[in-house]
Amino acid sequence: MIVGVSTIEIFFPENHSLKDKRHGIKKIVEKIRTRFSISVMEVEQTNLWQRAHIGFAIIGVKKDHVDAAVENVHNFVESLYIGEIINTKTEIIVIGNEI
Repeated sequence: MIVGVSTIEIFFPENHSLKDKRHGIKKIVEKIRTRFSISVMEVEQTNLWQRAHIGFAIIGVKKDHVDAAVENVHNFVESLYIGEIINTKTEIIVIGNEI
């Protein structure tokens, strides 16, 4: 089993309050869940109104497939144009033997 865990740091230049940020985060999280059917949530910096960290996890059998799926999520978030991606961090964890 291969587990891909990733975070996306997003900057919201047009936000003026935590309410604006929460609205943007909710939109992003719902769209990711609908499109990819994966676990996703805001994981850090919950009190900053112009920055957010969204974390998600993907499980698969082959490392190549998990890598591609993580990259697809990153590209999808960028294509939403809700915020600007500042940074991404990904960790791939191999549990047992890769097939």
